[in-house]
Amino acid sequence: MAEHDRDQLEHHCPDSHGHGSPNPHGSSQVHEEQHNFKEHNKNYFNEHGHHYNDHPDGHELARRLGAAMINAYPFEEDSTLVLDYACGTGLISRQLAAHAKCIVGVDISQTMVDQYNQSLFNQGIPPEEMRAVCCDLTTEAPNQLDGMKFDVVVCASAYHHFPSIEDVTKALASYLKPGGSLLVTDLMKLPSAESVQALFPTGSLKSNLVAHKGGFEEADIKAVFEGAGLINFSFVTACKAKRDGYPVQIFLASGTKEVAEEQ
Repeated sequence: MAEHDRDQLEHHCPDSHGHGSPNPHGSSQVHEEQHNFKEHNKNYFNEHGHHYNDHPDGHELARRLGAAMINAYPFEEDSTLVLDYACGTGLISRQLAAHAKCIVGVDISQTMVDQYNQSLFNQGIPPEEMRAVCCDLTTEAPNQLDGMKFDVVVCASAYHHFPSIEDVTKALASYLKPGGSLLVTDLMKLPSAESVQALFPTGSLKSNLVAHKGGFEEADIKAVFEGAGLINFSFVTACKAKRDGYPVQIFLASGTKEVAEEQ
């Protein structure tokens, strides 16, 4: 996967079938569907990741979303530890690099991770400052990030790819330090079924990549943030853009991991 800066506009879109509503066919089918979306995304971005950075509109969108994140959290270049989930080739990470002590990117696509790390190597940036690893933090595999906790976890324009945004949000919140913040960007809810069809035609490749079509409402994101134990929820417009000439809005949601009271 990736922060999907260009694909943000190409694939951005949540849900026509709800977030967490009961499935009449049972949990086994839900699990299979979740697995299929992950596999489709991993395979797609493994195949196409080599050319991901070729699209200038993706770099511009990353710049705008990075600026919105920097405005939303008080980054400190000497101390802030950042986790960039669904990092892709690192377009968002590079926007945040000058404002953080260390950034760890995570993606399920090995090709995207290789692109991320190769770019850092070419620039002489040491892994102690920035690096990416290939793993899925929603699994129960232990110590995937060597016990690291982060001041900020960011996830840019990837929520629409995740079969369960509840599971992802809980997983990302678990990697926050107490008082740390989760920052998520994605597509705001589209105004009509016609607009959804225009951006995500039935039967297109995107139908295998996008778990949620139609854009997220504030209530959708607030519910999963609160379900993950995050407080101080905020939901604002990060920027406006166009996809195939169609105007869309990208939100920035944020929440904070509560600091436990001392006994």
